[in-house]
Amino acid sequence: MMWRLSPMERREFFFQRLLTSVQAAKELRLFGAASHFRGLMIAQQREANAHRRRMDQRDLVTQSGLGALAAGIAGAGLLWALFTARAGALTAGDIPLLIGSVAGIQGAAAALVSEVTDAHQRLLLFDHYLTVTASTPDLLVPANPRPVPTLRRGIEMRGVWFRYSPEHPWALREVNLEIPAGRSVGLAGRNGAGKSTLVKLLCRFYDPERGAIRWDGVDLRDMDPTELRWRIGAVFQDYMEYDLTAADNIGVGDLHNRDPDRVQAAARRAGMHDTLAALPNGYNTLLSRLFFATSDPGQGDLDPQIGVALSGGQWQRMALARAFLRDRRDLLILDEPSSGLDAEAEHEIHTRLREHRAGRTSLLISHRLAAVRDADLLVVLDQGQITEQGTHVELMAAGGRYSQLFTLQADGYQLDPL
Repeated sequence: MMWRLSPMERREFFFQRLLTSVQAAKELRLFGAASHFRGLMIAQQREANAHRRRMDQRDLVTQSGLGALAAGIAGAGLLWALFTARAGALTAGDIPLLIGSVAGIQGAAAALVSEVTDAHQRLLLFDHYLTVTASTPDLLVPANPRPVPTLRRGIEMRGVWFRYSPEHPWALREVNLEIPAGRSVGLAGRNGAGKSTLVKLLCRFYDPERGAIRWDGVDLRDMDPTELRWRIGAVFQDYMEYDLTAADNIGVGDLHNRDPDRVQAAARRAGMHDTLAALPNGYNTLLSRLFFATSDPGQGDLDPQIGVALSGGQWQRMALARAFLRDRRDLLILDEPSSGLDAEAEHEIHTRLREHRAGRTSLLISHRLAAVRDADLLVVLDQGQITEQGTHVELMAAGGRYSQLFTLQADGYQLDPL
């Protein structure tokens, strides 16, 4: 029953979190969807309760039957003892002895059954534990991994094919790409073209199904993923918003070296220092309203104003600050680093990023082609394949897909003819 109920309970928990989430509140209220999700949650509760009720009914029938059987056996034994004692075959002391023996045997049998069932349940749980602990990792780490060299030549992708499962279509097909050390490469393409998948392979969240990715000639599969990722700084499109203090939110970017001076320097480069310094507790302010905190540990009252909620653009700057904190890395990946910023903030951030990545190996991804046009090499992905490569000037002259997309975006900024 517990095994069958676990998916229902997880869905019930999901609906509970959704209905109490600040992030979802706007859409739930606007779309009037709260009652719909509450109905789904109650449906899960009713289904789970129905399973529990059936289990309780089985338990009631079983326990009642066993109780009646035990009472019948004990009663029959007592009647036999009484008739036998009346006939003189038993003494008056034998009857209490028989009653005590029956009770003792019943108690011992009940305890034995309870221990057996408890052991059986624990063995089932232990089997799940063994299944988890004995499972092989998704990424195989060699027994003697090769050290990750300092990136001096660059990264090569040769004949890379990848799909997330045999049931999924190919996300990348026969990708051949070079990212020279110290140069910037911009990725462009429509949604679903494979840009984010390529980033995941570079970070070795997955291994390619065919082909190889080499870091200064060393296959990523021959390295320790942890050591490889230590060499990479990134801002992901789906960046995290940690329910931590401002300092800890930035410090996550480099847990080995997160002293306050470096954290504040990273915040300044991301344009967040003044905002964070003005918070109630400065960098020690909790960036969440999920918890309540007290300004004075000796006080019992809780101050909900201690927790502060940032805007979407401010959270994106926090993600950039985490990347700036990892400023001593060989590869910088920027996946839509300014998608949630206004035009002025976007220009400011790209100016700072351009200064930050000068002379560094970097991979830039953006649907706004103006943000990647100054890259040393532009690569266009379409349906998992590289269809164009070159500089902005070369691709515009070629009149291909990049030229079409760039012209289409540029037309949106042109004044309508009078």
